Amino acid sequence: MPIWVYILVGAVVVGCIGLALYWQLVVAEGAYLGPRVVALLYDWFAPHYDRVKQFDKTGDALMLAMPIMKHLSASGISCPLVLDVATGTGRLPDALLSQWRFRGRIVALDLSRRMLHRAQTKLVAHAGRVAFMRHDAQRLPFDADAFDVVTCLEALEFMRDWRAAVREMVRVLKPGGLLMVSNRIGPDAWKLPGRTLPTQAFAAWLHELGLRDVQPQPWLVDYDLVTGVKP
Repeated sequence: MPIWVYILVGAVVVGCIGLALYWQLVVAEGAYLGPRVVALLYDWFAPHYDRVKQFDKTGDALMLAMPIMKHLSASGISCPLVLDVATGTGRLPDALLSQWRFRGRIVALDLSRRMLHRAQTKLVAHAGRVAFMRHDAQRLPFDADAFDVVTCLEALEFMRDWRAAVREMVRVLKPGGLLMVSNRIGPDAWKLPGRTLPTQAFAAWLHELGLRDVQPQPWLVDYDLVTGVKP
């Protein structure tokens, strides 16, 4: 067999391996390799996360904090307890604590130690109002009906069993409490088989879990935002 055939086959094999690694580690962010790999990748990326993401604080106030504040006001809850699952560097807590009317406390949960450390640094001025916890979202260490609001942003598709994680979020949510989660859409969603649903199907599934007033709405290029209330 000519030597060029071996070279061509080798190049194809190396290319396929490279594409597989890119998909597993960059596109899927380690999701199919298990939670330890996901946490390790985020530990590595933590120092650069906020700079790369470039969060829009005005947009976060409008799209994240204000709907929560509106729900709390309508429910007559003045000192809520909020759980932010997969908090990362504390995007959601930062948005809420920037609202002068917010008088509650927040539990910020994540698997990545370094992401939690970045969140602690960012929110040091609110240290007495935020508790940081490293834990798996699929087995939340809280009693049922514990939180007035539960949120999870840009994370479900990277969890081994995202349905189990959402069920846990609903379990720890108080009756009348608000669930706010993101649903992956956009050009890369198809690259995460088994980890995403079309937004309307995702909203319908939340209805099946028993949530009422399920409201999907556009949010980011790669995510819709979905809220619902526990009866």
